Amino acid sequence: MRQVFHPVAWLAWLVGVMTPVLLTRNPLYQGVVLAALLLNLWAWQEETPSWVGWRAVLRLAGWLVLFSVGVNVLTVHYGEHVWATLPREWPLIGGPLTLEALMFGVGSALSLLSLLLLFALFNLGMPPSRWLRLVPGFLFQAGVVTSIAVTFVPATVQAARDTYDAQRLRGHRFRRLTDYAPLFAPVLVDSLERSVQLAESMAARGFGANLAPISERRHVAMQAGIWLGLVSLLVGLFARTYWAAAPLPWGNALIVVGVGLLTCVFWLQGRRVRRTRYRRWYWRPRDTLLLLGSLVLFGVSLGVRLLAPQVWLYYPYPPYDVWPTFAPVPGLFLLLAGLPALLAPPPPVESSRAPSPGPQQIAPPGENTASRSTLT
Repeated sequence: MRQVFHPVAWLAWLVGVMTPVLLTRNPLYQGVVLAALLLNLWAWQEETPSWVGWRAVLRLAGWLVLFSVGVNVLTVHYGEHVWATLPREWPLIGGPLTLEALMFGVGSALSLLSLLLLFALFNLGMPPSRWLRLVPGFLFQAGVVTSIAVTFVPATVQAARDTYDAQRLRGHRFRRLTDYAPLFAPVLVDSLERSVQLAESMAARGFGANLAPISERRHVAMQAGIWLGLVSLLVGLFARTYWAAAPLPWGNALIVVGVGLLTCVFWLQGRRVRRTRYRRWYWRPRDTLLLLGSLVLFGVSLGVRLLAPQVWLYYPYPPYDVWPTFAPVPGLFLLLAGLPALLAPPPPVESSRAPSPGPQQIAPPGENTASRSTLT
């Protein structure tokens, strides 16, 4: 996927689209978001190794989604709209098959599929190097683990595909399940080699070694600040939850104190990490448009959840209606998830014909043509 957006704008787009996906299970709203994500995929997809790996992951996710819908229909025998009945003596799946169970499974499946497609697009538009630059200094180790975890599955799928093609070229036939055994050893070895290469490259670049030293007293003070902040936050949350009918004023004060202590300690720890940046990130007008659209989508989704929660609510089981409702205003705002496909510039066109040499490219007799073309 072409890296045409600023990482901050791309991260804002991820948060903006993920908000309505997590807030509702209405199949109609989920369908709008999924259509917008498919538009991005259609406009941005390229035949790269990373995309091939994610394509296999999404294909597997589609089968898992269908499986989850079937399991929900066969195991949840509750609802008023019965469209089939299995024998009662069948264990677990015996009983009525209801429309409510089908609609609930479809809503959950569309939500899961939207999340997987969203993170696949986000990973294709932001390589792990940009992940690490966005992660705060005190979480650099977690950022490394996250970036490796995000890229591990597609890379492993691509390695399995390459090994499969190599075995077929050698004449190996895949007819039974046991015929796939020769794939596991090469894929495992390839994964271990990539892990060792990544560790060696990070160690050669001095990753994690540029930490500013601190005194023992300051280290103890930071550890004490983390413990006090966590205890204060937990006690404040417990007080606010236990006395929800009559919230105590000191409960909110403890929450504020805990958040403040943790923020200060994490900021001080982040200052110890020394980073070297070799490339600048450029902010373009399309990044501004994408950021504004993502903020509008996030604000509308969160505002509807706080001011009119019944709009996002969908629960097909009684006493609620089995058929989902659709509000045009928030539904149209969900189309902002397709902004990357509209804002991204077209890919550069590469000419297949070799350019004809101009007058300045023709070497005079007796001169080395290769050296002259190199100089020009």
